[in-house]
Amino acid sequence: MKKWALIFLLSFSCIYIISCNGDDDMDDDDMMMTNDTTYTQTPYEFDIPEGFPQPVIPTDNPVTQEGVQLGRMLFYDPILSGDSTMSCATCHRQENAFATNNIVEFGIDGIAGTRNSMPLFNLAYGLNPLFTWDGARNTLEEQATEPIANPIELHQSLEEAVARLEAHEDYPLLFRKAFNADPSEEYIAKAMSQFMRTMVSANSKYDKAITNGSGVFFDEQEIKGRDLFFLETGMNGEVECIHCHGGRLFTEFTFKNNGLDDVTDISQFTDPGLGGVTGLDQDYGLFKVPSLRNIALTAPYMHDGRFATLEEVIDHYSEGIHYSPTISTELGSVHTTGENINLTPEQKADILKFLHTLTDTTFINDPQFSNPFE
Repeated sequence: MKKWALIFLLSFSCIYIISCNGDDDMDDDDMMMTNDTTYTQTPYEFDIPEGFPQPVIPTDNPVTQEGVQLGRMLFYDPILSGDSTMSCATCHRQENAFATNNIVEFGIDGIAGTRNSMPLFNLAYGLNPLFTWDGARNTLEEQATEPIANPIELHQSLEEAVARLEAHEDYPLLFRKAFNADPSEEYIAKAMSQFMRTMVSANSKYDKAITNGSGVFFDEQEIKGRDLFFLETGMNGEVECIHCHGGRLFTEFTFKNNGLDDVTDISQFTDPGLGGVTGLDQDYGLFKVPSLRNIALTAPYMHDGRFATLEEVIDHYSEGIHYSPTISTELGSVHTTGENINLTPEQKADILKFLHTLTDTTFINDPQFSNPFE
């Protein structure tokens, strides 16, 4: 009996070993099948806020849930910087409506940039496709990867960034799920663009106050500020901020010279703005008009961060406009209409109060835009 029991045990062991080896082979096959699997992406459904235009989505980069998930991880992952210490989120923080409160930003080598970080929201609704302060990028996809290779920002070649992602334990599968492709420069840009297009800000006090049945109302001072913002004043000049900051997006997506610099020749502009990109004389000193949504969160202001507070910005438009050859004729000043607007202290306070109604606290606390690694 013992002999037969021994034979049985040995036989069972051999079968078990063969079975385990077979399972290992199956695991390898499963891995190969995973690499060759064609994944189906889930379309991302935009909940378009009332009064917003239709989102502008490139036909070659439809927004999907898988692409957004991947883009969010890439946006927050310092793997894309040369020394793995910084990410896109370093200079675009959710609590600041994806800007920062720095005048300019410093890259991984401690080199200062030359411009203030622009906030990131409502990027899918831009009627003008040009991005950055000077319009140097034609698409959001182009802009998405520019900071990676920029020597004063993340300072890492795109080739090295791709290599790091290929060697990562998670990213190859995430790229396959999002694009049925391996990591590449193209798909890094597409994934981050998809994520950024989902950053929608449309739930400020202003939005609630103009929505029937919301139960939210402007106070008296906010109403006065709103009227000054939108209407002609009949004073020395006209406020009419809506010339450049109109519509529900609070920007016309245009490029303007808003009278920051006192120059008599375009060669005197310290920063040529759009003119440095197009080379056209009429574009020197023009910069992209930002949205005023969440404006109270994104100090300092202007392309170079020269104004520390909104009060300084309002003073500038009231009586501080400077002359230059390309100044916008829509500004009320001695250089355009013949007279400054000259707001009273009370009117300035009213406009300031109204601008604070554009802050969207839901947006800056929305977990779908937060750091996925925390």
